Order: sequence, then C-alpha cells, then structure tokens
Amino acid sequence: MHSQAIRASSHASLRESSRPAEAQTRGHVRAVWSQKHAARGQQLAVKSSSTTSRVAGRSIGLDVRAEVKKPTLPYDVGGQGGVGVLAPTSEPPSKKVKTQVNSITFDTDTVLLQSVDDEEDRFEIEYSAGKGSTENSYLIKGVKSWGDSCYTLIDIPEGAWADAFAAELKKNLKGKPLSYIVLGHFTPRMTATLAAILNAQPKGSPPCEIWCSNPTIQLITSKLRKGSPGFNPELLAAWKSDGLRARLLRVKTGDTLVINEQRQLEFQLTNTPRWPDGLFAYDTGKQILFSNKFFGAHTKDIRSGMDDRSAKFQECWDLYFDNLVGPCAMQAGMVMNRAAIVPMKKSKTGSFKLETPFGKKVDDLQISFQDRIRTIIFGKDFQKEVPVVEPTKGMAVAVIAPRHGPVIKDSVKTVVDMYKEKLDGLLTKKSEVSVAVIYASAYGNTGIMADAVAFGLRERGLDVKLVDCEFMKASEVSNLVKECDGFAVGSPTLGGHVPTPVQEAIGAILKDIDRDLPYGVFGSYGWSGEAVPAMQNRLKDGGFTSAFAPISLKFKPTDEMVEVCKRSGEDLANEVMRRITDRKIKSRKDMAEKRDALLTDDKTRATGRITTAMAAVTAKINGVDSLMLSPWVSQASFNPPAVTISMPKENSPEGTLLLNAKFTVNILGSGSDKSMVKELLNKGFREGAACFEGIEIERDEDTECAYLTGAASYMNCTVTNRMDCGDHYVLLANINKGKVLSDGATTFFHHRQSAKEY
Repeated sequence: MHSQAIRASSHASLRESSRPAEAQTRGHVRAVWSQKHAARGQQLAVKSSSTTSRVAGRSIGLDVRAEVKKPTLPYDVGGQGGVGVLAPTSEPPSKKVKTQVNSITFDTDTVLLQSVDDEEDRFEIEYSAGKGSTENSYLIKGVKSWGDSCYTLIDIPEGAWADAFAAELKKNLKGKPLSYIVLGHFTPRMTATLAAILNAQPKGSPPCEIWCSNPTIQLITSKLRKGSPGFNPELLAAWKSDGLRARLLRVKTGDTLVINEQRQLEFQLTNTPRWPDGLFAYDTGKQILFSNKFFGAHTKDIRSGMDDRSAKFQECWDLYFDNLVGPCAMQAGMVMNRAAIVPMKKSKTGSFKLETPFGKKVDDLQISFQDRIRTIIFGKDFQKEVPVVEPTKGMAVAVIAPRHGPVIKDSVKTVVDMYKEKLDGLLTKKSEVSVAVIYASAYGNTGIMADAVAFGLRERGLDVKLVDCEFMKASEVSNLVKECDGFAVGSPTLGGHVPTPVQEAIGAILKDIDRDLPYGVFGSYGWSGEAVPAMQNRLKDGGFTSAFAPISLKFKPTDEMVEVCKRSGEDLANEVMRRITDRKIKSRKDMAEKRDALLTDDKTRATGRITTAMAAVTAKINGVDSLMLSPWVSQASFNPPAVTISMPKENSPEGTLLLNAKFTVNILGSGSDKSMVKELLNKGFREGAACFEGIEIERDEDTECAYLTGAASYMNCTVTNRMDCGDHYVLLANINKGKVLSDGATTFFHHRQSAKEY
C-alpha cells in the first residue's frame, strides 16, 4: 500500500463529493440521444495482497473454507484492517420497494423465481426497448443419498424485492432450509436480499454454503466486518442470528457442487471488466446452463418465463449484447471459447438431441472443441447412425437460464450463434486506429459516462479499449495506452480525492507515454468533485493536450449529459484523426526532402546509374524455405561459372550467408509480376511455409530448392567465399546447374536515381 495514497484519502466518509457540474456543452448539444446509454453494473474493487483474512473472518463468525486474500486498500479504513472496496460507507440509494415475484416450474425439481421490474422509462440504452426487465433466480430441489431434501438457490435479485422474494422463496421451501446459494454475480444492492434470505432460514438449520467467486467473497466480507467502509449491520445480524447461518466458499473454474447423484453443478469463471465476479453454473444432469449475465435480455413480457419459440425477444437479445457484452468483446470471446457450448434441441419424444449443421439430431453425441465448435463430419451418408465418442471438453446445453429475461429453451442455438457471430465480427473487424478509455466507478455513474465516450469514439469508426483500472495493474494500463492513438480517463471523487487505482494509472501514463497523444477526462461526484480538475491539471501539467473540456457531473448522468459525453468522444476521435493526418503529411514531407537531398548528391546519383539484373534468391536451409528479392547479382567468372550476390546483413536468410550454403538464383524476366517485386522490396525477405503464397514454384530434383516457374532462368549455386562490405555481405558462389525457363524473355534490369536506395 502506498502510504501517501492512504494519507490522501483518510476520510471517514467515502461518499462522492460535490460541486456544480463543470461540463461544458460547448454549444453543440443536439437532441437527446435517441438510444439511451447503458448503466454500468456495480463494479467493486478487489485488489489482492499476500495476507489472508482467514482469522479475521472467524472473529466475526465468518467461516471461509478457502483462503481469501486481503485486497490492497485504495484508502484508509480507520486502522481496522478491513476489506476495502470502491464503494461508499452506506449502501447506494435503494429503488422503490417492488413486490411482484412469480414462481414458475420450468423443469422437474427446478423453479424459476421471477422478480419483475415494471420500470419502462429507464434512460440507460440497454433498456431503450421500453419493456422493463426481470431478475431471475432458480431454486433446485435435490435429495441426498440418506433421503433428506437439499435445496440450492442460484442468483438473487436486488434489495427492492428483498421482502417479497424471501416470502416467495420460503413458500417454495415449505419449511426446509436452503443448503446452498450460488452467486453468479453480486453487488451492494443485493445485500438486503441476502440478509432477508438468511433471516428466513429455519432456526437450528445448518449453515448455508454460499458458493461464489473471489471478488464476491471480498465484497461480502467487507459487509460483515465492523469498521470496513462497506459494513452492513443488517447482514451481519442475519449472518450470526441463532448461530452461524452461512459460510462462504470460493469457487474456481472446474469446481463441482454435488446436489445429488443425478445432478451436480460445474463452475466456470466468466470475469469481464463489466462483471469481474461473473460465474457460470452448469447442471450436468439436466444440461441447464445458469449463465447469469450472459444471454440475458431486458424484457418483462414473458409468458410462462420461457422464450416460447418467439422471435419477439430477438431485439432485446441484440440490444442487451450490443450494450453490455459487446464492449467487453475480448473477454467475452474468451468466455465463449472456454465454455464451448453445444446447443441441444428437444425431440418429439421429449429428450434433448444435438443440433447438427445438417439438421439431423444425434443422441448422446459429444464432440471436441478448440477455439469454437467445429463442423461435425458425418461422412458421405448423413443418414447413417453416428457412433458415440468419448466425452470431451464442452457443454451440451439444452436450456440457458440467464439472470435477466426469458429462460431460453427453444432458441438456444439461435442465441449462442448470435453471440458467436457478433463476437467474431467485433474481434476481427477492428480499426487500425484505437483509443483507450480508462475508468473506475463506485456507483456505476462514471461507468455510464465511460460507455458514452466510447460510443462517440466508435461512431467515428475507431476501435475502443474500454478498461476498468480497478482490475489492471498500472503497468498494464500504460502498455495498453502505448498501443493506442489517444486516451480518456474517468474517475469518481472519493473522500475528496482521486481513487488510488486511477492515480496510479495516470502516474504510469505520465511516466511512459508519448505526449503527442490527445486525451480527455470525465467523472461523477456527490459532494465537491475534486477528482476531475485534479486529473485535468496533472495531465495538462505533464505536457498532454486535452481534446475536449473536462466533464464533471453530480450523481447519475441525465440524458443531456450522456449526449455531452458521446459528443466529447467524437471530439477526441476527431483530434486523434487530425494528428494522424498531420503525422502522415509531415512524414511525406520528410521523405520528399530526404529524396531531394539524395538527388542533389553527385556521388550517389552517379553510383545509382549502375544497373544489375533483378533476381529472386530462394533457399531451403534445415527444411525451412526462404525467398528474397535481390537487385545486386552479377557474373563473377567464366571458369568455373560463378556469380556474386550482395546480401544485407540485417535482413537476409541467415543460412545463405555461410560457406557451402546452397541457394537458387532466379533471374526475373521483364514481364515478371511487378506487384510481387514491389512487395519483396518493401518487406525484405519471406521465410517459412507461407513465403511462396501466391507464387507458382517447382522444386529442383537435386537441391529441393524452389524455383519460380515465371522466371526467365534459374541457377543452383554453392557459396565458396564471402566478403564483408559494410552493411552488406558479398557472396561468391559457383554455379552448379542452370536452366532457361523462357527463351523469349528479356532480363529485368533495375534502374535507380540514387545509390542510397535499392
């Protein structure tokens, strides 16, 4: 922990500070953004150090079976040694109380607890369909080998439904206790619901095991530890009421929770910058993927909780992906590749069968995966029965049960394919110009602003690297910005200061990054708003130039402020492109001046009048092919027939420079492919299996060296001597064999104006 950062942030209250918004609309705020922008989920900082909180956990009645690491605190917590999170001391303002929670049985022993959100006027862009949403939880009933019931709850809603959800859950449990809770994602807004669930546990029941990822453990631990900035007395009281009521278990990819002999849950971490605590739970017995935030949709218009083969949800799935998953395409693509989902389809008999590319259904077929699902090869007769192969890596999924929207039963393949196609498109069609948007967010308000700035950048066709610096080292942030053409930094104000992760990221940028990159700063606050001007002054004093006026707003962004952020992203994109254009113009001017200087030097002009045959040198050294264009080839002697060839020291196939090395000289004809000549001049030489791509060759029987069938002639040579000539080697090579390939071809001679260039 940096002591200076601790001292700078040692305030008891960590609420975001406020003063009047400093964002300038710059006179060009147009009509309200027609598609309202996305609200960020609550993302909480959980940086780990080498110390564990095992003993501290027990001191408050918290049994952490797996070792839980203490995070590095971004601020002082009054000497309590508690777990620090990027959140204020009090809970975020609660939404209005909501009461509609439906119980829907969609599978034997599996109940969907659907918490309905009727709000249709939310301004975030993922809700722009105006259809409300649902928060889905799932209750699985199992029976242990000794006959006792075993209930597992997957996911919980936000605190607005706390009392209604606990009552509906209790009705479904029928007096039985919960054995397990699986939290695929957790935010401070869910704390009240977790407390209500624990309070509803029957007296004397054994502690409920809460299975979750490490970031969730650290967040819940901070809620349970007195003196921690996120301490929640209601949750602590529920946790310890009538003895210990819950234990935390840290989940890693590959861990398994056995519900009974027929059903078990396999886990996979799905952390992304938006959802760093994400978790998949896969029911191997029922082939149900509890996908949490993935494959969701914001709509409450769901009959029976299922997708009902309806295309009406496609818009909601698309909107959800484009605004929540798409910005994290790289990490989401890694999640999809690791999961390797195989869509299954329900047959007329009720069993699930694999959906093949040929429309056939094959029982119990398992296939192997690498980066994506490979095509299944059935052979010539697709009607033949396909033999069962040994199970390998991959998920055969009949049902997807997400956190939001319909449970997906009939459209599994449609939704999975949509995710793959969209991710492939985002990952393969990137702009050559990129901008990094770096931010940290307490309530998600600064995250909304970051999304809006990124949206504006993408509107101008730029690639955006959107990262939460809470989950990256400062050096990683610096390396990311080095690869970009500009950057923007967003931060809340905590205790009157810039949070430590943002301070460290800016410090790394000031240390390592070229001052030619334009930047912008933005952020939200609750009281005095010091963070944005502090960032602006630090970067400006460090020599960087701002592309847009600093944006500082109070609390949650309005539609108008989202528009300001979007337009500021466009301003940053315009400045980036202007500077790139200026650099290209300057580069062309420098090249022209250099060329003019060369052409006025009589010595280089005179030497440039030497003409030689243009040749392609091919070789095969230790089984590796190479191809190089050489304009400096001359005959050296009559007897024995020999040639000299000049090879650059830094850009030549290394094996051809050695004595007794064998290579082939291909003399190009005047009608040779000039595009190939130009490409080889620019790239130097090619090496490896792809070096002859697009070029017709044949192999010499004696040397196995390739020769170009379109050349005028070729000669097989052996190096007999080598002379060091400054930046080149001159090789003397005897000609072992020669062949004319085109009798009518004339030799391609290379004419130059200056001896300083090839």
